[in-house]
Amino acid sequence: MVKFNRVIMWMVLLTIGLLIALSIAGAFYGAEKAKFIFNSVPLAVYWYGLAVLLLAGLVEFPRLLRKPGLFMIHAGCLLVLGGGMWGSEAGHRISERFFGTHKIPSGYMLIVEGCAEKYITAKDLRQRLGELPFSIKLNDFRIDYYDAGENTNPLLNIETPEGEQFQLPAEPNKAVFLGQNEGTLKVVRVFKNFRIQTEGGKKVAMDAEGQADNPALEVSIETPDGNSLTRYVFERFAGFDHGKNKLQLNYTSQKPQMVRDYFSDVTVIKDGKEIVSKTIEVNHPLHYRGYHFYQHSYDSEAGKYTILSITSDSGLYVVYAGYWMLCIGVAWWFWLQHLINYVKGKKYI
Repeated sequence: MVKFNRVIMWMVLLTIGLLIALSIAGAFYGAEKAKFIFNSVPLAVYWYGLAVLLLAGLVEFPRLLRKPGLFMIHAGCLLVLGGGMWGSEAGHRISERFFGTHKIPSGYMLIVEGCAEKYITAKDLRQRLGELPFSIKLNDFRIDYYDAGENTNPLLNIETPEGEQFQLPAEPNKAVFLGQNEGTLKVVRVFKNFRIQTEGGKKVAMDAEGQADNPALEVSIETPDGNSLTRYVFERFAGFDHGKNKLQLNYTSQKPQMVRDYFSDVTVIKDGKEIVSKTIEVNHPLHYRGYHFYQHSYDSEAGKYTILSITSDSGLYVVYAGYWMLCIGVAWWFWLQHLINYVKGKKYI
């Protein structure tokens, strides 16, 4: 019996050591790869084995039941493992088969502004994984930017075929020498709203009235052989090369805004009735009927839709309880029990 207990003790220590190593490795692998590895068959066997060993430890070592700190440490580990298994994909399948509770472990949901959605999809947003018993309506989506202050001077970024980079203020008559092979580039005109208009049978570049939705530059390139080339650089179509000289020209008309946060104002709709409304933002999810809805991504160009990530809460609160019990058990074993004994000893002196 003594040898058997010793074997159990060493096996538990080895499996806990392996758990620490797996946790460290998972942090470097990233969420997606770590999820795949931790849900693989070998790791599933490991999780069940660790749970069995912890239970065997409580049975074979009755002293653990009489020591609050040690008991809470072991029970906390069991709750964390049990909650994790319950919330896994295999746990969801077992729960559906034996208890009839159908829940989708995780997925994504793309919702267009003003519309409601109830289907959960895979990460590619195409494959449907299931349907919620309620709908999520996106009332409004908005983006909050950092205060960028006053706009910087518009800039023209230039890259030669050899990889040399130049930066030029996007102002008329500003010029830069690009080297003996490329010549000199000069800014001729700045357009807030570039348009081509036909006048007298000829096409003429002009700055049209209205919203400045097509910022552009007209530049001239004086090549080493004495020729002069005219090129147009558009902010909305940056990065393509220009002519035989293959210059990469990128025009930035104003200081770029940095996104600080983004918000989705949503409403839960069930049986045609609005149940609850909430503003979802990063680290502030909506929790409803066993699911957490997190802000995942959004329409970065027009801001007309949001992408939410959905996670089932099955087993989550069991995991939380396990961590609390584990922390309290460690604190009790290393500090609290000694403090209580010290206070008791002082009391009877």
